Amino acid sequence: MNENFITTDGGKISISEEVISVISAIAAKEVEGRAAMGGNLLGGLSDILAKKNQGKGVKVEFGDNGLVIDVHITVKFGVKIREVSVAIQEQIKNAVETMAGLSIDTVNVFVDGVELEKAKTNESAE
Repeated sequence: MNENFITTDGGKISISEEVISVISAIAAKEVEGRAAMGGNLLGGLSDILAKKNQGKGVKVEFGDNGLVIDVHITVKFGVKIREVSVAIQEQIKNAVETMAGLSIDTVNVFVDGVELEKAKTNESAE
């Protein structure tokens, strides 16, 4: 696992790729229109059950010009995919820069699927 070091007067601070991926995943989950991380159509249930893997769907690399973050998502049917993707890019950039103090080079968003709404059961009863 690569680590990035921030040098301070008191020494070095190391922030792992795993920490950055968790921050990125949590930030992405806050964006309306995202159904799941990692292209998983089970969405919220798997997000809750997989607490040990909170950075799921996020890949982080330390590059020469800053972090490169790849995020894989599933969006809800009917949303404007471009707007959701741009909002995720901005949310991740702000969260990582604010919390970790690291420079972001690129946030790539990969839309791997669309979650369809479930049909209302009471519509057929009428």
